[in-house]
Amino acid sequence: MVFPSGPRALSPSSSCNAPKISSFSKGLSIHLAVVPSIDDNGRGCSSAVHLERPFTEEEVVLALNQINGEKAPSPNGFTLAFFHHCWDVVKKEVLDSLQEFYVHESFERSINTTFVVLIPKKVGALDVKDFRPISLTGRQIQDSVLIANESLDSRLKSGVLGLICKLDLEKAYNHVNWNFLMYLMERCGFGVKWRNWVYFYISSVRFSVLINGTPFGFFPSSRGLRQGDSLSPLLFVLVMEALSRLMDRTVARGYLEGFSVANSNVSNLKVSHMLFTDDTLVFCGAIQDQLYHLKGVLLCFEAVSGLRINLEKSEIAPVGPIPNVDVLAQVLGGLIASLPMKYLGLPLGARYKSKEIWNPILEKMGKKLVSWKRSYLSKGEKLQRDFLWGGIGDEFKYHLVNRCTICAPIQQGGLGLRQIIPFNQALMGKWLWRFANERNAFWRQVIVSKYGCDRDGWHSKEGQGGHGVCLWKHIQSGWSRFSRYVHYTVGSGDSVRFWLDRWSEEGLLRDVFPAIYNIALHKQVTVSKYLSWHNEDMVWSVTLQRPLQDWELDNYTDLMALLYKQKVKRNGRGSVENIWQSRVPHKVAFFTWLVAQGKILTIDNLHRRQIWVLDWCFMCKRAGESVNHLMIHCEYAQELWSMIFCMFGITWVMPQMVYALLHCWRRKGSAHIVWNAIPSCLMWLLWRERNQQAFKDSERHSAELKLILLRTLME
Repeated sequence: MVFPSGPRALSPSSSCNAPKISSFSKGLSIHLAVVPSIDDNGRGCSSAVHLERPFTEEEVVLALNQINGEKAPSPNGFTLAFFHHCWDVVKKEVLDSLQEFYVHESFERSINTTFVVLIPKKVGALDVKDFRPISLTGRQIQDSVLIANESLDSRLKSGVLGLICKLDLEKAYNHVNWNFLMYLMERCGFGVKWRNWVYFYISSVRFSVLINGTPFGFFPSSRGLRQGDSLSPLLFVLVMEALSRLMDRTVARGYLEGFSVANSNVSNLKVSHMLFTDDTLVFCGAIQDQLYHLKGVLLCFEAVSGLRINLEKSEIAPVGPIPNVDVLAQVLGGLIASLPMKYLGLPLGARYKSKEIWNPILEKMGKKLVSWKRSYLSKGEKLQRDFLWGGIGDEFKYHLVNRCTICAPIQQGGLGLRQIIPFNQALMGKWLWRFANERNAFWRQVIVSKYGCDRDGWHSKEGQGGHGVCLWKHIQSGWSRFSRYVHYTVGSGDSVRFWLDRWSEEGLLRDVFPAIYNIALHKQVTVSKYLSWHNEDMVWSVTLQRPLQDWELDNYTDLMALLYKQKVKRNGRGSVENIWQSRVPHKVAFFTWLVAQGKILTIDNLHRRQIWVLDWCFMCKRAGESVNHLMIHCEYAQELWSMIFCMFGITWVMPQMVYALLHCWRRKGSAHIVWNAIPSCLMWLLWRERNQQAFKDSERHSAELKLILLRTLME
């Protein structure tokens, strides 16, 4: 970052630089004879020994590739992209350095030299205090904003007064006490060697401040973590976990009250605090004693960690009409704010579809477009349209290309401009998908506690009452639209609805077979209620309100045929991956996989492709040819399978479908190599014989086929 030019400009040779740079070095130092500690119920880390194992090349390469190559360069000018592309050249030196670090718990200190780039906090920054020596990367903030708004909404609707304390930690990363960090790591069960690695890594840093692109000064530090370092966020989370434990203990002992989000007596979930890097949000009652207890917690945490609350940036917002809010604010010393307010850059406490949410966004866009001298802005798609085609002031311009073409992808000749409504629906759909999958996430626990959940946790229940300041009701309202694009894979079938969920390749069975759906006894029934298993065979039984009429028989038969073609995974484990584990040629394994998918060109599959030939089995000359018939039920196939079972001295009830057969055909161990290869060899032989009879009119006796199969298995 370049300092302002003119009389107040700084240069590396300027005599005023020394005291200014000294202020940064003092901010990165601490002198404490005794560091107090807190009592915490730490638990041992079972993987501590695993963490201290020797470094492997695979681990190093994996860690290297996970770091963005375009990060800020080190003092030697090389970004990580250099190591990505030149790994084969520098690999030996890097691995040797890591081995030395593993053994001696130290490395060359010059490697840990860091340039501090001063980022201005405001426009027209002149003094050093107006700059921050960090550059934050992108953060995921939506979870925290959702939890905060839902908690606030519950408090407002309860009618109970409360306070939101928005606290800012002063230069959080720069003030972390190393001794406290080491104490926490010890309590968490990290081994001595690992702690020594971390301590040397953070304590061997040397800083130099870049002024107009030129480094100035060279000084060490005795506290703090570097912003932008991949390890720093993890260590900082560990430090903030101590504050979270102190807050939890304060709430558990009744000294502090959080905001309840529970909507019933079953759950008593309360949110008392939220921590996100240096932003801390505390929910408490509008009681002076609670603020004194909160202040005590913060002072205790400051004493042990070195992290202090920045009162100039901290705010207290009343929830409800609190007459003595001035008195309450004096306890912590922060500013008095009002709802709605900003939290992590997003609105907190704003009403649903309130202009207060969108006006700041429009103002920000207006500032970004000021160079084009736009005199007005509109919402959404009109804003995009006017920006693309609008003139200066009231000047008129023709819209040369229609919006559909503009919004088409660039590969299809468009400009790739996003359509606001579908894009917003996609973002809300992402939340719904996360709700179904992130079962242990805290934000999901808040939603479930407040609204409840349906369908074994697939989605939440519809919220009752007005929107208030909550966010989830609008997100949940898109479930009916979103669910149309969700395809379920049936495991146990306990949570997938037979008629109303898209688990069949043909679509919703309600829409495919409306006549049968109308007479179904249970419309909300799950797949597991209609599906049972006989050994490895599926048995479907659809319960109806009345007996079928003659004109409904064909429709019901089509439904049954469709059901038996479904690839249902029994107990969620229906994979046929053992095909690829058998020792057969790759082309044979690939053919077997096609058989499992039911995609080889048997007569029925040819008919689906509008190729009409005589529907009969080329082998037995009797039944219609299908994959399951040819490979399992044809008399030629049955003779070969019977021979195999007699050889191994077992009794086997053949399933109806090839997929079920391949799924259950697996044995472990080297003694079963031949057994695991049998399905592929037998089906390959049947297919070749079938093609011989179909195209060359050459037929072999079943005894000859048995001999060929035995020879193949013995080779």
